[in-house]
Amino acid sequence: MSDPSYSDSEGTSYMEMVYLVNDSDFGILERCPCGSQIIIQISTEAGAIPKKYFVCKDFKNDGLHRKKEWTEAIEDETRRLKTKVGDNESRMRSLGGLEYRIDGIDKASKKNDGVIAHLSYQIDEIDKASKKNADEIALLKAIIEKL
Repeated sequence: MSDPSYSDSEGTSYMEMVYLVNDSDFGILERCPCGSQIIIQISTEAGAIPKKYFVCKDFKNDGLHRKKEWTEAIEDETRRLKTKVGDNESRMRSLGGLEYRIDGIDKASKKNDGVIAHLSYQIDEIDKASKKNADEIALLKAIIEKL
């Protein structure tokens, strides 16, 4: 007997079903593990307060389909979204620290640009003096050779 998760096409659908079963226990149902659409159903029991449910379109009470009370699903989904918002707020705060560091790097870069420009000027001046000295040395060598 082989593990279905190793089979390419069958394994993919098996793993998708496992995720759907797991996800169907939390928040608002998107799809039933059987693959059917989820619909909203309102209970019509006589004498009872009507309740809303997220239910598989092909629901049968055999454990393969999902039916979840609307209020429970909304509460789960709200908790999940609050956690997600909290995580995103933390990320945004850390990005603020990165912006501060980037500003510091930009300022240091601009300061370095001035230093680099000054060094380039000094190198040019040294090159000019070196050429002038080379010309004078060549002239002196010519004079010495004549003597």
